[in-house]
Amino acid sequence: MKMNKNTVKYIVCSFLGILIILYFVYQVVQMNSSPYKTEIALEREIKSTVSADAFVVRDESYITAENTNGTFVSIAEDGKRVASGDTVAVVFPNSQSAAAYSRTNEIEKEIEYYKQLKNRVGVGTNAPSSYNDMINNACIDLIEASRGEFGSSFSDALTDFRDAITTKQLAVGEELSVDAKLTELEAELLELQSKAVGYTTVASPNPGYYIGSVDGYENTVNYSSVLDVNCEKISSLLSAQKQSVSQNVMGKLVDAFDWYLLCNIPYNSSGALEVGETVKVDVVNAAVGTIQCTVAYKGDKEGEQVALVLKCNAMNRNVTNLRIEKIEIVTEEYTGIRINNKAIREQDGEKGVYVRNGNIIRFKKINILYSTEEYSVIEKIDNDSSYVKQYDTVITEGVNLYDGKVVS
Repeated sequence: MKMNKNTVKYIVCSFLGILIILYFVYQVVQMNSSPYKTEIALEREIKSTVSADAFVVRDESYITAENTNGTFVSIAEDGKRVASGDTVAVVFPNSQSAAAYSRTNEIEKEIEYYKQLKNRVGVGTNAPSSYNDMINNACIDLIEASRGEFGSSFSDALTDFRDAITTKQLAVGEELSVDAKLTELEAELLELQSKAVGYTTVASPNPGYYIGSVDGYENTVNYSSVLDVNCEKISSLLSAQKQSVSQNVMGKLVDAFDWYLLCNIPYNSSGALEVGETVKVDVVNAAVGTIQCTVAYKGDKEGEQVALVLKCNAMNRNVTNLRIEKIEIVTEEYTGIRINNKAIREQDGEKGVYVRNGNIIRFKKINILYSTEEYSVIEKIDNDSSYVKQYDTVITEGVNLYDGKVVS
């Protein structure tokens, strides 16, 4: 079929119109897109760690008592050193007597506090603003203490906060009913003392660090031969079963100051660890945080592993119940600028990156401290403008890059 001139003209115009539209769309896309991908260079603290399962060994001995029928209450705080003969626990005939005894101790402290407070009534010559500062500081200390375990440090901070508020009340002349409170507490004390009877005390047989609980692993390893280990022995410890503990055991004492973490680590990751070196260890699933340890023993290569023994002397409530734990040994720490490896290039035999400074591209040098498959940590050099600085806009992807190139 033969097309007339008008039809042909219409088809050609339509085709040209589509081409013009496509060209216009292309130009808009080009104008609104950048041929480069960038990221901001930021300073980072990077840790190189070795993960392992560890078995904790202490110089432990059981504390036993003749009377074990009743309710056991620890008096000494876990992780605190006690002397020979110190009372570390009390055994009550029933839970009601135990509760009365605990409340008695609390009330005795309250009575002592209010007696001291009574002597301070009417005292206070400082400016009101100084008392506000005292309260603010005590509040900050209380918040800091609350971030840890609610032990003696939190209790002390809470007492200091209460003292700060009370001191201001006394200073501004607010009337406090100290005598009424003392009368109330002393009456409650007399009543409780009649209930908290019939208990027996448990004394520490020798000096040491007290722990009020046992786990059945206390006799798994001979403390004197803690360094006589290999990978096979450590693996057996990590899978060992708890031993039964006699009913007359009322806690334990840690006699020696040092305790140990036994673990197997990959041979390829052991090069940075040498005997006598101090390392940081993060205990993963416990409220311990980071502890300082010393490499006490490093075995020979066994297959793909190496036996490692770490020594620690930190002793507090948080570490007393550690036994089989996941740990991360910090082998190296770096503070520098983190750079995506895609950005790293070479110019005139020198490694560096291209940085966009306004509409000009500059090549800046780098000194690599540490690398992974994805990124590198480079040295932070402040006194030389030819090196990458924090907050530089680093080009991670782009073509036809060179120093001094002008981009729109």
